[in-house]
Amino acid sequence: MGESTKDKLHMEVRDYQLRLVDYITKHNGIIYLPTGSGKTYVAILALKRFSQNMDRSIGQDGQRALFICNTVELARQQAVFVRKCTNLKVGFYVGEHGTDGWNRSKWSEEIENHQVLVGTAQVMLDLFLQKNMEFSSVSIVIFDECHHGTGKHPYHEMMRLFELAGPGAKLPRIVGLTGVLIKGNEIKQVARKLKELETTYRGNIVTISDSKEMENVMLYSTKPKESLVRYPSVAQTFEVVEHIRRLINNFYMTLDKLDIGTQPVRYSKNLKAQRDPNKKNSLRTLLNDFVWQVDNYGIYAGSIAIVSVLVEFEIKRRQAETISLRNMYRGVIHLCENIRHMLVRKLRDMLDEDSQPDDQLNTQEVIMSFSTPKVQMFLEYLKATFAGKKAKDICCLVFVTRRYTCKCIYGILLNFIKSTPELRDVLVPQFMVGRNSIFQDFESVLERRWLKSAIQEFRDGEANLMVCSSVLEEGIDVQACNYVIILDPIQTFNMYVQTKGRARSKGANFILFCSELEKEKTIMQIQQYRNAHEEIQQYLKDRVIDRAEPQMDEISQHFQDTLPPFVNEHGATLLSSSALSLLHRYCQQLPIDAFGIVLPWFKLLTLEERKELISNVEKKHIVSVTLPLSSPLRETIYSDPMYSARDAKISAAFKTCIKLYQLGELNESLLPTTSVDRVHEVANVHFEHWKKYGDDVTLKRDKREQTQDNHKTYATSCPTEFYDAMPRVGKPCYAYKIQLECKFEREDYTAHMYDVLHGKCTYALLLRKQLPRLADMPLFCHQGELHVHVAEQPLQLQLETAAQLEQLQQFHVMIFRDILRIWQPFFVLDKRSKEQSYLVVPLTADGNLDWPLIKQFPRLPTPNKPTVAQRKAQGAPKPADYEGTVVTQWYANYEQKRMLVTKVHTELTPHSLMAERQQEQSYMDFTMSKYGQHIGEIAYQEQCMLEVRELSDQLNYYVQQRTKTSKPSKARARVMLIPELCFNFGFPGELWVKLLFLPSILRRLYYMLHAEKLRVNINKFLGLQQAPVNAKYKPKMLEIDWSLRRNVDHQGNAIQDDDFEEPRSVLEPLPTKSIEKAMDKLQITDLEVPWQTYMEPLDIERNILSTYPVELTYYYNFTNGQLMDLEKLELEDKELWSQTQFQMRPGKIYSSQCQPQTALPALLPSSGIREPHKVQLSVLQRSISSAHITAAEQSDFLAAITNAGSVDVFDMERFELLGDSFLKFSATLYLADRYSSWNEGVLTQVKSTLVSNRNLLYCLSDTDIPSRICSSIFMPKYTWMPPSISLPYNVLGLWEEKPELAALVGPHNLRNLDLNDQEIYELGNCTPDRLSSFVDNCKTNQNSHYAHMDFASEVNFCVGQVKMPNKLLADTLEALLGVVVKNYGLHNGFRMLEYFNICKPDVIGKPLTKLLDLQLGGAHMRTNISQREVDAFLINHAALEQNLGYKFKDRAYLLQALTHPSNPTNRITGCYQELEFIGDAILDFLISAYIFEHKRRMTPGQLTDLRSALVNNATLACICVRHRFHFFILAENALLSESIQKFVQFQESQGHRVTNQVRILMDERDVQSEPLDSDDEMELDEVSKARSNAITDGETIHVGDYNLSANVDVPKALGDVLEALIAAVYLDSRDLHTTWQVVYNLFEPELLEFSRNVPLNPIRQLNEHKVAKATYGPPLVDNDTVMVACQFICMEKTIKVYGFGTNKKQAKLSAAKHALQKLAKCEA
Repeated sequence: MGESTKDKLHMEVRDYQLRLVDYITKHNGIIYLPTGSGKTYVAILALKRFSQNMDRSIGQDGQRALFICNTVELARQQAVFVRKCTNLKVGFYVGEHGTDGWNRSKWSEEIENHQVLVGTAQVMLDLFLQKNMEFSSVSIVIFDECHHGTGKHPYHEMMRLFELAGPGAKLPRIVGLTGVLIKGNEIKQVARKLKELETTYRGNIVTISDSKEMENVMLYSTKPKESLVRYPSVAQTFEVVEHIRRLINNFYMTLDKLDIGTQPVRYSKNLKAQRDPNKKNSLRTLLNDFVWQVDNYGIYAGSIAIVSVLVEFEIKRRQAETISLRNMYRGVIHLCENIRHMLVRKLRDMLDEDSQPDDQLNTQEVIMSFSTPKVQMFLEYLKATFAGKKAKDICCLVFVTRRYTCKCIYGILLNFIKSTPELRDVLVPQFMVGRNSIFQDFESVLERRWLKSAIQEFRDGEANLMVCSSVLEEGIDVQACNYVIILDPIQTFNMYVQTKGRARSKGANFILFCSELEKEKTIMQIQQYRNAHEEIQQYLKDRVIDRAEPQMDEISQHFQDTLPPFVNEHGATLLSSSALSLLHRYCQQLPIDAFGIVLPWFKLLTLEERKELISNVEKKHIVSVTLPLSSPLRETIYSDPMYSARDAKISAAFKTCIKLYQLGELNESLLPTTSVDRVHEVANVHFEHWKKYGDDVTLKRDKREQTQDNHKTYATSCPTEFYDAMPRVGKPCYAYKIQLECKFEREDYTAHMYDVLHGKCTYALLLRKQLPRLADMPLFCHQGELHVHVAEQPLQLQLETAAQLEQLQQFHVMIFRDILRIWQPFFVLDKRSKEQSYLVVPLTADGNLDWPLIKQFPRLPTPNKPTVAQRKAQGAPKPADYEGTVVTQWYANYEQKRMLVTKVHTELTPHSLMAERQQEQSYMDFTMSKYGQHIGEIAYQEQCMLEVRELSDQLNYYVQQRTKTSKPSKARARVMLIPELCFNFGFPGELWVKLLFLPSILRRLYYMLHAEKLRVNINKFLGLQQAPVNAKYKPKMLEIDWSLRRNVDHQGNAIQDDDFEEPRSVLEPLPTKSIEKAMDKLQITDLEVPWQTYMEPLDIERNILSTYPVELTYYYNFTNGQLMDLEKLELEDKELWSQTQFQMRPGKIYSSQCQPQTALPALLPSSGIREPHKVQLSVLQRSISSAHITAAEQSDFLAAITNAGSVDVFDMERFELLGDSFLKFSATLYLADRYSSWNEGVLTQVKSTLVSNRNLLYCLSDTDIPSRICSSIFMPKYTWMPPSISLPYNVLGLWEEKPELAALVGPHNLRNLDLNDQEIYELGNCTPDRLSSFVDNCKTNQNSHYAHMDFASEVNFCVGQVKMPNKLLADTLEALLGVVVKNYGLHNGFRMLEYFNICKPDVIGKPLTKLLDLQLGGAHMRTNISQREVDAFLINHAALEQNLGYKFKDRAYLLQALTHPSNPTNRITGCYQELEFIGDAILDFLISAYIFEHKRRMTPGQLTDLRSALVNNATLACICVRHRFHFFILAENALLSESIQKFVQFQESQGHRVTNQVRILMDERDVQSEPLDSDDEMELDEVSKARSNAITDGETIHVGDYNLSANVDVPKALGDVLEALIAAVYLDSRDLHTTWQVVYNLFEPELLEFSRNVPLNPIRQLNEHKVAKATYGPPLVDNDTVMVACQFICMEKTIKVYGFGTNKKQAKLSAAKHALQKLAKCEA
């Protein structure tokens, strides 16, 4: 790439370049041109020639170009170059961008959007291996540095795919680019190698055609002057170097003996020798490299090199995961510090004074004295060559072979140049090394940034001497250099050609350094390289256009392989060369905790082992491969016999991959099947119904949420009994009497309401359909509770005339318009007999229609203000006219008040003195003094007085009021009025008061009928309609959930407010010290001495000079036993040793425990296992048989369809808790049964989708239940349509005929209708003029301040629609499941999954009622396994069974439950993940059922908190450790063991309680994948900026599993084992009753303690912190990880922390835990 970027963009096309482009336009070819002669520009021209079909899409026969490179840096450079030189759309693809995980649709999108695909070889090979692209869609493939295409290199394997395409396939043009035709040092048999290269790429090597053109090329390429600089072979030896060598060798011996825990075993490539575990090996490598630096460059260089090594070890020590590893690094750091001091001491020998600073060591004299002859000669050469020159005239590259040498030589040069005046302003050094890591982490990102910066400095001339490793041999583009120095021996022919090619300035120098001894060898080597170059020239002499291309038989012969490729039915290809990497990739995606290591286990079989498999294999190798326990492929796979161990290993991997594909563990693209793939795989089985709603389960979560609204509008459904139920003339109809009964006692305050409600007059619902039996309902007024009863037997009657019907309708309207005053100006009488078409009619005391009242009140009279003359003309008020009526005051604007006359006082007159406090004033004086100007005068002085009570405006009577007003003060709230000054409505007060409750009654009846319909439908589906409990069903009264705390307004109407919280007892304080420090200091009592370390006195003898008198006193007291009772300590010590470590701590765990664990008769007497305390679960009892079930009540179904937001005395949340856990339990059994071979991670993903809110939303949407949900609060005045009332028909029609216009209708438009009586009673329509004006007004909303406003919530109730959140539907489905499970048991609950189409019996091939008959996928692994084999793994299992409270019949379940994935030896059962998946669901359901049944007084929120506190990982881990189960876990992982021990120690200090400190510990789900410093003020947008275009800057931050376990306080394995044990108990006993008793026994202390004091969720704990003022940022989604930021105040400083999780809730919880830990530290 010889020219600078600027030159390239303006270069002229050279003749030979055009000739080459013409050639490759017609033929495949390998373009061979010397470095700097413009190979890449030929490729650019070729791209343009082949671009004619690139504008089309692939579907329209469009084509794309591929530009394939050998390294990431080369690919990045070429991608930038193609973008700058062409107008083609360029895509850049390298592994670190996550291309490995891209599916076909993602690749299709990339291929459609880009025309040139530039990427690394493996990425491009995988693109075709996985059948994500066809060769027919490619016009040209360019291979950069194509000489790498030998052996199993991806270039070579890509060309193998061309061979597999078969004859007649449409193949793209192949163009290779190279400046070095030979790879590495392969300079023998040059002609054969070149011929093989041509065969590989199916074309000839093409170059310039004659000597004239060669001269033309030489104008643009390189021909430097070559020089050889020799240095003496013998170097001065120093004793200090030998001493250092001995120290390092001694350290190696110590290292061999050091136990650093179980590390993955590593074999050499031929599997014949075990290599050091990687951690030890890296130490040896670094130290060996340091020794090499000292030997080759001297003591001075060594003093620089050792600092680099020290820094590297310090970083590794901080990253170390276990104490043993940290100790290993501390040891090597101590060694390096010693070496550093020894070297510096030796250097100081050159100084005159000991007091001189170390800076004086960096002089020319010191550097030269303590450097090897090679370095001395190099420095002298620099001084001689560059002294006196201008800096801008120098451009020098120095090549060395090792990374650390670069840093070493750079350090020497800095100090040498600084101490040499002749070079000080001439040379500016810089260095560059290759990237050390192939992984994308912060370290590699920093390395690349610094690398780019160094190159840019060199390009810009700010630095003019670059020390570099061989990374610059290929690809990195720097300007033409005039000096190239090879300091270390040339390694390969490639290195010679390419480093020499860097010296391409005019008069450039190419300098090689070699020792005197190596002189002849070096000269011979250079001569060989020149000869090879000549051979290439000779071979290419006639490589011109007319030469024949490689033949097909030659190509076929070339690509013959011992293992033919495997091609699946989808066309994806598996090559033997990619099998190993694919197998490792498969293992990496298996489910594992933070401590697990998942690798395939390869073993080279011995001769004896080989003979057992096959005969005649003495000269061949066989390798076996065993996969981790979490893979369903449990059998050992054996390779074919091969002549080399390497080939045998590949064969084993190849056969394993094919087997994995056959098991479905590899997908159709031959990639590991991910959990997302599994969801896609079953999409048409379980999620087909999503498509009906325009959704697709295969969409990614972030894309789906962009397109889906979280709310949806549904049509409301009218109960069939109320639809088309308007009475008809001459047809029978039914009057259902409404009776109200007081449940409060009669006293002064309640007397008036008590008497009225006990009156005989009432009202009825009149309709032409019959109602089912309906439950009595509770209502609450100011005086207390009352019950409403709808008559079971109606009054049957028949309307004789239309006039009668019209009178009833007018009276009906009058009730809502005049008495209740909930009429809207847009209401009309609905005579269509559709939704809610029935009437409210009055009944007389004897139960008949009160026709006189109906005829008397078509409208309620309107109050007027009579003059004095009018009042005199009316005559004196008669007491009888006012008895039990309703009046209003017509003066002083009080006419809106309604007063019930409770008593007529004939003994009083207006002149009577007022009661008690106002005795000095009469009623008339008081009234006239305040309202005289309105009244004028009182006409009748001797009239009676009226005692009245004001009637409430309250219309929602659902919720009991919580009021502090005392009863005496309420009783004094009576008012005395003068009759003359009142307007008498004449309407019976008794009926009026009862009508106040009418809206609440009607609305509740509406949903009760829906609930009854659901009850009947579900009973019918379950076949229980004729069961004894349902045959003569009589509904019980609606049940009040007394745990709910509702808020009311000043009138008593229910209102929405924040959740009501019960007063809580104070929780224990947060920890006062950091968790980490606390753990470091926690110590179990030393077994040798019976006291804690901190109690020991000072060691007097060793601190004789610094001992204080007080310490002597303490020493005396301690040694004389005054501080401790030694005898008591000895007794405790004996007790300790008389017990085993398996024995549990005796006594109560929590001080509040009121129920001690009683020793009960043994469940199995022979085992000595105690029977757990019996606590029955009704839900399990009802699962025994239909004889145990109870009737599912109407009230239960009503609660299940009532949203908490409706603020009633019941709601769905309690049933939802039970239904949610049951659904997860059922889905677990269902999936574990159907997909028994899937691993736990995949099952969890599919299960989460199956029980997701979105799936439940679509399942419920397939029924009519959404239209029956009570979703909103009842506000009769604003959002309720009374029965037989509607919008004008022609306005209502807009929603069907003109929905666009209807969307503009606002409540203000409707209110402006202001209809007249003719429109209301007769027409039912607006007049045409009014309708036209209404439409015009609605249209103006678009251009007013109402534009874009959503009026749905205010208008929907008028048109029979409701807008509900999606989650509400999911919650409703779960609540309905809860109702069925509570009353009918598990088996009927399972059948409801079929009712809702969540699970299908045909998928598992058996009825869903058989879900409890679960068969494990690994059951076949247990066949023919003896109990002895199982027991060989289970040591002291009786102790575990004792603590568990259960004795296993089949201990294989116990073995599986205890086997961690890191255990390689148990191949009988596999690991616990399968059981943990099942046990998690069983535990969650049983705990949920217990708190549902036994904690009736807890609010739903408290129930949720209680369940969360009981089943979270921290609690499970505490219980696991308390019962000593951790001793029995079969794991081979030092880090896990250390983490468990750390947690056990912490729990010992907590008394094995689940304390507040424990609850905020981090478990593995809380740990961020890439740990960020929580004190960092890094903003989230910076994270986003870091993920920018990789081509432009390449700073892509990838969240990877880096040191995941570092922040884990609670190992998830402990909780997993406990859940697995619960599943094992169930599967062994096949009895949920037994399983529950075991669970209760384990959880009893927490069940009792947490029920008394429910632990706060960490989020709420943080929110309630007195100073934190925490706020959370919006969730950010990256792949499947969600991140939430939490900002809070601590010590007057704002701190930001981050939480990660698989969903927003989990990420927020994690962030809250981080914040609480920070606060705990700050408050210390």
